[in-house]
Amino acid sequence: MQLTPSINSIKSNCIEYSKTWSLHPFLPSEPPPKLLASVQRIGLLHPPILMQTSAKKYNLLCGHYRLMANERINPLNTKITCLILGSDTPSKQILHTVLEDQLLSGGLSSIEKAYFFKYCLRHMPIEEAAENFLPVLSEKIQIQIIEKLSHFLELEPELQISMQNGRISDKTAHELLTLTPGDRLTLHDIFLSLELGGGKQNRLLALSKDLASREGTTITQLLSGSDYKEILIHPEMNKPQKITNLLTILQKKLFPHSNSAEDAFLKKIQKLHLPVTCSINHSQAFERDDISVTMHFRNLTEVEKKISEIKKIAEEQRS
Repeated sequence: MQLTPSINSIKSNCIEYSKTWSLHPFLPSEPPPKLLASVQRIGLLHPPILMQTSAKKYNLLCGHYRLMANERINPLNTKITCLILGSDTPSKQILHTVLEDQLLSGGLSSIEKAYFFKYCLRHMPIEEAAENFLPVLSEKIQIQIIEKLSHFLELEPELQISMQNGRISDKTAHELLTLTPGDRLTLHDIFLSLELGGGKQNRLLALSKDLASREGTTITQLLSGSDYKEILIHPEMNKPQKITNLLTILQKKLFPHSNSAEDAFLKKIQKLHLPVTCSINHSQAFERDDISVTMHFRNLTEVEKKISEIKKIAEEQRS
């Protein structure tokens, strides 16, 4: 049976702060500046949600930042209007309330979903959690989705914060889970310090993981080597230059034969003295012998003037 919550003004010293139902317990306790500014301008529009535990005591379910922001902006106002659930409220209703409260502020991040289903599984089987809550999150009713989300809880708080802030993607997070905690944190520090996007994060992760495995060492030990450290702390390189050089040296060490072939190829191209409007490219990793020639024209009219010559060359290539 679903019980109807009530709305009442509660003294702040009667509210017990708790992260028992928080979907983001990894975040710092300080309310964000935007929320503080909003409360300063217009007051608290979205009431915190409490559960009554005794005649004059309440546990916080949702709205930790809202409560703190209100206390910071209105320190003399000792009462705050809250939505209150009774002490006999079923756990399923609490979960629905927590979820809907978060959805009012926008969609849930994957790490918030992971915490939400962690709480669900304390009170119901995974099949019931999937049936009741995945559709609310616009997901298919598949327990594998919950199982996959739960792995994110193994990540360190620093990485969970980066997931929440969109600094690392779900795909990258899953790849990081294949590493040791130390290696995860090493790469994560580089991701943040060099402000890497998803593509370069994944390339750095893949190259360093493969090279460390081949050399029988850890990623942390690998990247603490002088060649890499010199790049990371170089005082004159900017961040794009650092990551370009870092990826280049990893690539060369991981694929020395490919890089030798690349150097020989470039030397041959230089000897051809091609005009700036032409470029020659080889197949990926020299998997095939064929090459492609690219010619740049100022406009379509220029192409039309040369089309007969281009066709002639193409015919000779086919014969």
